[in-house]
Amino acid sequence: MPSVSPDNHPRLWDFSLAYYARTGVAEACLRLQDEQGVNVNLLLWCMWLEKCGWELDAARLRAAQKHIHAWDEHYVVPLRHLRRRMKAEYGVADRGIEDVREQIKQAELLAEKQLQTRLETETQTWPRAEIQQSVPGANLRLYLQQFNLTETLMAQLLELLEGAPASMVKHDT
Repeated sequence: MPSVSPDNHPRLWDFSLAYYARTGVAEACLRLQDEQGVNVNLLLWCMWLEKCGWELDAARLRAAQKHIHAWDEHYVVPLRHLRRRMKAEYGVADRGIEDVREQIKQAELLAEKQLQTRLETETQTWPRAEIQQSVPGANLRLYLQQFNLTETLMAQLLELLEGAPASMVKHDT
């Protein structure tokens, strides 16, 4: 049974694992990460906030980005780059190297879980009386606006990430 946050919603990490496993979501997230520089953990946090019914504002988004920036830059991203570089340089045929790469992947996931814990902790400091009810797609739109995506791409992403099926090009990690 997933753990529950103080407001009786699934914890961010539990939500993220389930949401990321949905058809097309991982591929879309990885494309946004690799092609646009989107932080997938922030994207999932925006989705989680919406599912909790909380509307994100620009000030809280900036505060959250600042809160996780150093951890992401110094730990999550370097582990991801190391894991991907190993795959590019050595392929997947050598079992010993694959074992090392799998350990790096597990460390990367733990680092991402810690980042999400920081985001959830940040959220728990918000006075509940000040939190507005979320409009569907508003949190995601607020976050993604900073990446100068076309309106067409934004609409496609919102459709996919809000739950409607969409076909996305597979992306190998």
